[in-house]
Amino acid sequence: MRVHLNGIDVFYSSSGAGQPIVLIHGYPLDHTIWDPQREYLSQDYFVLAPDLRGHGKSESSSGPYTMDLLARDVHALIDHLHLEPVVLGGLSMGGYVALAFMRLFPQRVRALILADTRAEADTVEARSRREQQAQTVLRNGTGEVVDPMVLKMFTEKTAREDPKLVERVRRMMESTSPTGIAGALLGMAQRPDSTPFLGSIRVPTLILVGSQDSITTVEHARKMASGIPDSQLVVVPDAAHLTTLERPREVNAAIGGFLSGLFTTTGLG
Repeated sequence: MRVHLNGIDVFYSSSGAGQPIVLIHGYPLDHTIWDPQREYLSQDYFVLAPDLRGHGKSESSSGPYTMDLLARDVHALIDHLHLEPVVLGGLSMGGYVALAFMRLFPQRVRALILADTRAEADTVEARSRREQQAQTVLRNGTGEVVDPMVLKMFTEKTAREDPKLVERVRRMMESTSPTGIAGALLGMAQRPDSTPFLGSIRVPTLILVGSQDSITTVEHARKMASGIPDSQLVVVPDAAHLTTLERPREVNAAIGGFLSGLFTTTGLG
């Protein structure tokens, strides 16, 4: 489905019925990274997965895609669909967006799922590197970003044993426009440190991380878990950064158990 919001056309997929769950993808990917979870969760819940600005089938715009801007895009979509408070999940950059959304619109969030992400801002060096990458992509195309990054998405074992999955993700990245990639890079470079905000999060929170994630590490996840009161941390074995596709059964089990326990305990639904 496609709808015009915040000055751009936003594409989204939805399925199921019941308590709304919104799943936000990472950079430079699209909503299909959540396909195994959408299929699983839509048996019991309404699952909404948008393509962020400049990614997938959503329209690009020029300039930085700050995490607040992307959060406001998601909020506009939730408003458009008249959804009650949602369970909000985000992977990698999607986690940055989820934290921005939580800060901006806390009354719209019933629970959080933070997958393979972190609270800290970029270092000065990382920020400079992202800004340089953005300019390189706008000049030369996406190859210089996609080629090294796709190798970090999966463990060496998965890359060796499931090359079709790796190629699927490579094509997904390559289909993201240079404008979209540059906008996301500049937006991530500008994001603030969310660590001081973690202690104010008062909704149930599940934190997931691949045991071999080299981009947002287990240590990053542990720091978030220590900062968010009563959060749950699940380390997904034999997985790198893209846990949702690399280890879907384990991720589905973790999210399903979290939601089941949440709604059973609180009576939400």
